Amino acid sequence: MKRRNLITYTTAAATSAVALPALSQTEPQQIKWRMATSWPKSLDTLFGGAQRICDRVAAMTNGRFTITPYQAGEIVGGLEVLDAVQQGTIQCGHTSSFYYK
Repeated sequence: MKRRNLITYTTAAATSAVALPALSQTEPQQIKWRMATSWPKSLDTLFGGAQRICDRVAAMTNGRFTITPYQAGEIVGGLEVLDAVQQGTIQCGHTSSFYYK
């Protein structure tokens, strides 16, 4: 009986010694998205709204998920935001439906 316990405890200790370093090295994945907007930075209410969304997402995820907003023309033109998201050029966009039919 003592021999069986010794083998069990030795196996458990060896497994823990191998698995513990691998488990301690895993960190939460950092996700960074780019957001194209249809607005210039000078439009505080519209571009500011996009910035506020980005700030809240970062705060709710403790900085693990960050979204960086870009004004119209930095990545794509203001009227090309929807197409850029659809084609995968950018991860998300902030625009208005009245630009599209």
